[in-house]
Order: sequence, then structure tokens, then C-alpha cells
Amino acid sequence: MATGQNNAAVLDLTHGGIIIAQKLVQLGYNVSAIDIYNTVDPAILADLQDNFDIRTSKDPIPVDDLDIVVAPVHLDRNYEMLQQARDMGKKIVTHHKIVGEILSHDKTIAGAKIIEITGTKAKTSTASILADMLSRKLSVVLHTTRGLEYWENGTPSLIHQGLSIAPGSILHAVDKTASYISANSKPKPNIAPDVYIFEVSIGGTGYADIGILTTFTQDYKIANGTAWASDAKMQMLDNAKPGSTVVINCTDNVATCRTLGDMVKKVTFSDSKNCPGDVNLTLDKYAIVMNSGNWISVANAQLGYDVGSYTTAMVAAATAALEMGIEPDDIRDTLSDFEGLSGRMCEQVFEGKTLIDNSNSGMNIISVERSLAYANTLQIKKKGRIIMVLGEEAAQVCEGLPPEDVSEFLRQQGKNIDELVLVGKRMRAVKHKNSYYADSLSEGVSIASEIADSNDLILSCVKCFR
Repeated sequence: MATGQNNAAVLDLTHGGIIIAQKLVQLGYNVSAIDIYNTVDPAILADLQDNFDIRTSKDPIPVDDLDIVVAPVHLDRNYEMLQQARDMGKKIVTHHKIVGEILSHDKTIAGAKIIEITGTKAKTSTASILADMLSRKLSVVLHTTRGLEYWENGTPSLIHQGLSIAPGSILHAVDKTASYISANSKPKPNIAPDVYIFEVSIGGTGYADIGILTTFTQDYKIANGTAWASDAKMQMLDNAKPGSTVVINCTDNVATCRTLGDMVKKVTFSDSKNCPGDVNLTLDKYAIVMNSGNWISVANAQLGYDVGSYTTAMVAAATAALEMGIEPDDIRDTLSDFEGLSGRMCEQVFEGKTLIDNSNSGMNIISVERSLAYANTLQIKKKGRIIMVLGEEAAQVCEGLPPEDVSEFLRQQGKNIDELVLVGKRMRAVKHKNSYYADSLSEGVSIASEIADSNDLILSCVKCFR
């Protein structure tokens, strides 16, 4: 950290700002923490003041004496303190960038390779498949919306659950991993991880050795409609450090055409025949065909999940794994063993009925449409009904599932749904024939199970924290 810049304000304590403020104090900063959304318990604010000497406020404070303002990329550019900081020429740093600087001082991760993954879709799947690939040769810590895990030999152990993928949560993940290593170091002296993989929302920290941009498809507005999420995610490229590698979907023209810094390597991947990349993946029924340069590898996919929903994740993970020195045979074996991820187009049995589980935090109406198409393909053979559980368990998850999108989907596709269970308060405004209403995912699936026969298929598409 530069000297002479010791007065910092951290805006937004709801999305990882608390630990950022605490870490900055440890690095010698005088910190003010601003609860801009008024969501933090007063007891937590009091603890920050009493035990960390952090000044807290729920209202904007003057920026005159500040050297640095730390703000999330999704904050409205017209927020009072941001506007004043710009007008006065103060240094403004994103949560992502400051996390990268904090990580550069953390000795617990020194020597480990750092991989960060961002994008609109396929982040969790890419991260999970990549952890599996790398763990065949290396020890891996994986942080995604599914939890914080330690991977060895293709097998995960849960370290912690409940962290978000806001950039500040990376600092929590590193601390919790250090505690896990300390607790398990005696029976496993070589437990220190070789690799950390972080799923990150809306950008990268600039500290990664490999940064992966999965896709910009289905872009959306942030910062109170003043910016695009894709622009914020470009931090992955703009902040890439010398000697690092960025792995980019070749169909994202804006990303592939971006000028990179000196000594930053760019590698492209593709699951589209219309845009070949450095590493490519195509499907031939249940055969996963990958090629790069002069080699071709074929993996036979397991039954029980929609492999077509994972192609972006598979090829992005494979591309990063190749950059990490993993052999093509190990990549092929991982894809052959892969059985899908819970909540991401995975088939299971629930109370004797077939359930296609596509309920997760990244689900949107495009995913719902794809899920229904897949369900219809399965039911052609079984000749049963399709019972859809649709909606949101938490409207704040990436802006929820807009009721107007659900209404339009039902107008176009409702004829292909035999029974419908709508989940969430906002869905009660949506009207459709043969529909039921539930307050939660579990209640919705239970209702669907009660009305389903053995030949019916339950399709779960609820936006939720999982």
C-alpha cells in the first residue's frame, strides 16, 4: 500500500465490506465504514468501532480528509460520497481491486496458484469442474456459491458454507482455509493447497494467476442502471497482472478484442462451431469431443444430467486446466466421470418421482426455457406429465426472477406445462391455469410431488441461494 494514503472509507458493508475494512485496519489504514444500505446490525457496527477502531456510519460522511474511497462496482455512480470524491479528485478503488491488494500482503497464500472466475453464466459449474480436474494432480481450495471446499484426488471436503461470491468473501475464504489447515495439519502435514479457485461476482481482483471469463451472454445493468455488468467484469482483463493468463470465451467479441497489459497471455475457448478458439468442444449425442491444436480427446458423458447445459463450463475448465499443465487424459477422465451438479440440470429421484433440479442462484428465464425443452425431450419416452416448480425463493438473488418475464414465458410456453407451482410472493401476481402457489422451494417441490404420478416429471426452476 502506498504511504500517505492512510485515510480510507469503505462503502457498502452488506456485500463484503466489513472484512475489507478490518483488513485495511491491519494494514495501517484509518478506516471509516459506511453502511449505505442500512442492513447491518447495530451490534456489529459497535464491534467494528470498539474492537477495530473503525468509524461507522449509516449516512454519507464528508470526503475532504479521505485519501481513498473503496466502493463496489454495483454502487450508483451518483451516490453522494462517490460524486464528491470524483469532484475532488480523490482516489476511488473498487472492492475487487482493494481485495487484490490485500491478498498481495497475505503470507498464507504465498506460493499457491490463484484462479478467479467471473461471467454471467456457468461460473459455478466451471469452477467445480476445474477443481475436479486439477485435484487429480494438485490440492485445491474451491470457493463458489456451493460452499468452500478442499479437493484432493477428485474428492471434495467441505470447509464452510454460507459465503457469498462478493469479492470481500475471498478474504473470508482464505481465513477459513487457514483455520482448516491449522486444525488438520497434524494428520495431514502436506495439506497446504497448491491452488485456490475463487468464483467472483462482477469482475476480478487483479491478483489471479489465471482469470476466466465464462460468458457475457444475458448482460444486465448495475449501479442503478448507470452501467453494464459486462463492463465491470472487464476488470478481469484490465487488472490482469504481468505473467498471468486470461481465459476468454471466443464468442464474446468485446473481451477477445480488448487490449491486454504487457506480458498477459490470452487463451480462448469455444463450444460453438461458428467461432473456433484455442480449445474447442462439441457434442456428438453423449460424446464430448474436445480438440486443441493437433490433439483430439473424446469423453463419454454420464446419463442423468443435461450435458448440453455444461458445455461452456467444460471447455472453459479444460482450457484453464491445460494452462495449469494437466494432461488431456486427466481432463477426459474428469469429464467422463462427471455427473452434473445439484441444482444445475441434474436428474434425481424425489419421493419416487423423477426430478430435474435446476434451482440455483444463477437461474434466469433463458435457463427455464432450456430446462423445459430438456424435460419435454425426456417425457416423449415416458409419456407422463410435466409439473414445473417456477419462481424465486429470494428476490434479492441477482435481482430475482422478474414476474413479467415469468408471465411472458408462460404465455409462450405454458401449453407445454401440465401443472405449475409458482414460488415466491411476487409470483402471486402471475396467473396461469392449473397453478398452485408456494412460499419456498421445498414447499413447491413437495406440492409438485403430491400431485405427480410415477410417470410424471417434476421440473424445478427456482432462483435461490444454494
